[in-house]
Amino acid sequence: MTTNIGIHRGRRRHGGITRSQFPVRPATPAAPVRPVGPPPAATIDTRLVHRTDRRDVLPTGITKLDDTHYTVSTQWPADHRRFTDAAGNFLPSLVIESIRQAVILVAHDGLGVPLDHKFLVSSAHHRVDPSRLLASHAPARLDLDVSVHDLKHRRGIPSSLTARVVLRVNGEIIGTGGGDCSVMNAEVYRRLRRGLTDTAWSQALSAPLPAPVPPHSVGRTHACDVALAPGDGTGPWLLRADVSNELMFDHPNDHLPAMVLLDAAQQAAHTLFGARPFLPSSCEVSCSRYVEFDAPCTVRTHLTEEDGRGYVLSVTGHQGGEQVFEILFHEGTRAACPR
Repeated sequence: MTTNIGIHRGRRRHGGITRSQFPVRPATPAAPVRPVGPPPAATIDTRLVHRTDRRDVLPTGITKLDDTHYTVSTQWPADHRRFTDAAGNFLPSLVIESIRQAVILVAHDGLGVPLDHKFLVSSAHHRVDPSRLLASHAPARLDLDVSVHDLKHRRGIPSSLTARVVLRVNGEIIGTGGGDCSVMNAEVYRRLRRGLTDTAWSQALSAPLPAPVPPHSVGRTHACDVALAPGDGTGPWLLRADVSNELMFDHPNDHLPAMVLLDAAQQAAHTLFGARPFLPSSCEVSCSRYVEFDAPCTVRTHLTEEDGRGYVLSVTGHQGGEQVFEILFHEGTRAACPR
């Protein structure tokens, strides 16, 4: 039931050092990995949004308007270590995760996609009023209006679709978003992944983990939440993921999920913007290949000023000599350009 963002094309290639050569941080006691906050107001089967713990389920209900239009009632957590910064402001990843869960719920509950099918999402995006992510103005409840476009079927089951999403709070539009995805059964996915579905997770559990950068430098408080490690000379950072952290990995996976890539991108942004809040008005996630566990992935940033209108921050990941993902943030602010 994993939602896989990033489509693998061609043969996997590995370059540089292997994870067994990464510097290993001595074992330390694990930090608490569960968020706090009230439970959802209504019960949604965790399987319908591809989560394991009910406290991570954001939708509280779904209403069918017609065969391609649905409204998903959603509750944002009062406090969630993964989706908030030190000041309690929500991060862009919460919006993307809300859209992800809403679209998956519509696909299963509304469109009839079986629970054992896999979702391969090549892109996801949102544009939101950044003031609505501030702790003082963030909504507790909102509605996500999901419309399905370019729907294709194979043997009576959806095989690909484009989703467009409108975020509303008490009827007021505060943002939009969406994404493109393909759907396939478990056997087709297993063949696509060439056996990695059986081996990748066990290898990730046993592989040494590179030491993180200091948590405070990327806006985190626990080392297990840090998705960046010091670079090895080929880029500013190495991507890292603590697979024992249930907030990042609440079920086994055969590659690094796109939400972990988004964690890394947000943390990279924090290093550039420093103490002042990073409040992008939009986020675009594009994946061209899976990010594998068994090869290093370097993370780079490129910041561009838009003639006084704000900044565009590009965060890219490179593995095996190829770019495997890019995450774009746009921040419409006239603050001084960070170093």
